[in-house]
Amino acid sequence: MARTQRQRREETVGRLLEACIATIVEVGYARASAAVITKRAGVSVGALFRHFETMGDFMAATASEVLRRQLDSFTKRVAEIPADQQALEAALAILRDITSAPTNAVLYELLIAARTDEKLRATLQHELGQYRAKIHDAARALPGAESFPEETFPAVVALMTNVFDGAAVVEGVLPQPDIAAQRIPVLTALLTAALPNAGS
Repeated sequence: MARTQRQRREETVGRLLEACIATIVEVGYARASAAVITKRAGVSVGALFRHFETMGDFMAATASEVLRRQLDSFTKRVAEIPADQQALEAALAILRDITSAPTNAVLYELLIAARTDEKLRATLQHELGQYRAKIHDAARALPGAESFPEETFPAVVALMTNVFDGAAVVEGVLPQPDIAAQRIPVLTALLTAALPNAGS
């Protein structure tokens, strides 16, 4: 059966995003040029710019895809936490695994680049704003999340996410297995002490 124009477009965009993610993981954002990415995707540079007006738009779409994958993984794995397992500790382990995955390095590279690239910063702000709202909702569905007051819960989610994001960046250069092994127990103890019903 012949593919529709929409199917061809979606396939090409999917290949470009996959190639961009793989390229940034392998060589970093600074060397992820349109020529390198399109060669990896098996399409022309012109094809990239038929679907994305600028490289900034393409990188924002790449960030959006990484964030979508993260959210899907987090939501799916949270739903699979066994009833007899401590939800808080399990959720922290899931967050650690997601933030330390190679794909997440793409997001870190784009965030660092956006610090000095105004257009990229503006597009990433939109993507991250949507992601923050969705990760908040996913975290709110965790057993025990109701123990956290609504006014402080967004700060708790951001704090936990930032801890693991920062750890992933540092450990990409300087692995610290002794500290890594203690991170979840310490965070669990801190949160449980702050809100004794939160760890159940």
